[in-house]
Amino acid sequence: MEIVKRFFPEIMQDNDENYFRHCFAIIESVDELSKIEITKNPHSYNFRIVTSLPKYNSMLLEELLKFHTLLGIHLNLSKSIKSSSTISFELAI
Repeated sequence: MEIVKRFFPEIMQDNDENYFRHCFAIIESVDELSKIEITKNPHSYNFRIVTSLPKYNSMLLEELLKFHTLLGIHLNLSKSIKSSSTISFELAI
C-alpha cells in the first residue's frame, strides 16, 4: 500500500494517529496494493483512495462506511466513485 500525506505536522495527536492506523489497516485488508493520498486542510482531511482493481471499490467503500459508522463519524463522499474508480471523501476536523 502506498500512502502519501500532504501538509501534515511532524507531531500528530494520539487520536489522529490511532484513527489513521485503523483506517489504513481496513484499506490494506481489502486491497493491499491500493494508493492513498491524504491532504490536511485547516478544517478537514481529504482522502483519495485508488484501488488496484475496480472490483475492490464496493467492498472497500462498505468497510469504510462500517468503520466510520461505528465511530459515529459522518463522511462527505464523492459522487463520482464509479466513473473515476477512486474513493474520495472529506473528514471534518
